[in-house]
Amino acid sequence: MAGYPKKDKNGTYYFVLEAGKDATGNRKRIKRRGFKKISEAKAAMAELMVELKKGNLMKEEKMSLGIYLDYWMENYVKTNLKPKTSAEYEKIIKKYLQPSLGHIMLNELKSTQLQNYYKEKLEVLSAQSVTHHHRVLSKALNDAIDWEFISKNVAKGAKPPRPIKREMNTHTGEQINLLLKTAREKTPVFYPIIFAVAHTGMRKSELIGLTWNNVDLKTEKIYIRQTITEANGKYFFNPIPKSEKPRGVKLTAELSKLLQILKEDHENRKNILGDSFNPHNLVFCNSKGNIMAPSEISRALKRALKAASLPDIRFHDLRHSHATILLKANVHPKIVSARLGHSKIQVTMDTYSHLTDSIEAIAVDQLDKLLQ
Repeated sequence: MAGYPKKDKNGTYYFVLEAGKDATGNRKRIKRRGFKKISEAKAAMAELMVELKKGNLMKEEKMSLGIYLDYWMENYVKTNLKPKTSAEYEKIIKKYLQPSLGHIMLNELKSTQLQNYYKEKLEVLSAQSVTHHHRVLSKALNDAIDWEFISKNVAKGAKPPRPIKREMNTHTGEQINLLLKTAREKTPVFYPIIFAVAHTGMRKSELIGLTWNNVDLKTEKIYIRQTITEANGKYFFNPIPKSEKPRGVKLTAELSKLLQILKEDHENRKNILGDSFNPHNLVFCNSKGNIMAPSEISRALKRALKAASLPDIRFHDLRHSHATILLKANVHPKIVSARLGHSKIQVTMDTYSHLTDSIEAIAVDQLDKLLQ
């Protein structure tokens, strides 16, 4: 959907605003041409928005939800939110909200139309995704009230689906060992990162963003100073806030050995291929030295699980497996919490509350041995 100045064949700028549909159901568009500079086109488009808001144009040319969402993206999202969040919002707006709801006039949007949208999208998306659409739209409509485009946020009257909490599936130590053995044979490129999550409990974004300058093989410790995330087909480097202390994770002896081998391999490849290989100095990269796509990592894990005839789990469940193995071994929850990077130990206790009975049983066994 247009709504941003573009350059035409003559070198001048123009813009087109979608203004909903006319009485016959045809789309109504407002087009303005002949601007020498993009800044002039932007200014004219902003003025037109104001006129639409005041109702000084023909009724057929009043603002559609699609026009407004373009305006909101340019005037709030891209200037106030982080690039990754902005990319996620843009994907939701361009791929879902505008195609389904963009033709509706902003001041004629009804809660029931949103309710129907949620029902429709639940057929192809998860409840959590649809709820996220609701939050984005609700925020956009709240801002529309602040800018005096509308007087009521109809999203408040709609009821988004309640997200279903994903069940935690974990593997035992024996299953993890079988998985790692199989991954080494079936998916060698992704084997190191699968090995690393099992031995550290780190998040996928933390592992993808780990660089060699944050690996200390002498002290056998790694430090999380950034993450790499993907949104709308783009990668984003997210450094931790300067006010936060980087989290350190102690390496197991086996992981330390693997990283040493991996480091030597990267150095050899860089000597042969030059700086074009692994330009971001990543610990875990694909065969070309580029960022590992989160979806590729997940697919590699599924291949290894299938080959090993193990129950299917998510990559994040390997993090849960790491924590579960430690807690069942009677490792203090504070240590587990620190390895996982939880803000508080209570987060760890709440997340793994289902282990309380088994942990307590271990404690009672110890008491039986110590007390008479």
